Amino acid sequence: MITDDFKVFFSYLNESLSNNVSYRELSNLCITLFCSISILPEKFQSLVLNKENLAIIFSEIAKEKKITPYPPAASFYGASFHDSHNKGHWLEVMASVLKLANKPDIKEAEKLLN
Repeated sequence: MITDDFKVFFSYLNESLSNNVSYRELSNLCITLFCSISILPEKFQSLVLNKENLAIIFSEIAKEKKITPYPPAASFYGASFHDSHNKGHWLEVMASVLKLANKPDIKEAEKLLN
């Protein structure tokens, strides 16, 4: 269940990201937040951003930002079983940190939110 705090967090992310954010940028942000919340404003530092919550949030952002459902770059993240508007896709993206040793580019993620 998504709480009001997560609705505020979703709004913050959605408003921070440009309408032409790329799939790679969004995936990198997802991985970054899965690994560390240090790039977020202090008011979001206490949120429990587990993989389930992040997957829900990023699937909604992908819909809002009109990210292609099956982007070619998804294979880089091992995310080929679900479309980008599905939370399962973002669970696969986060799993790529462990399965494929993908590391987030934290500096790039920070730029998206400023």
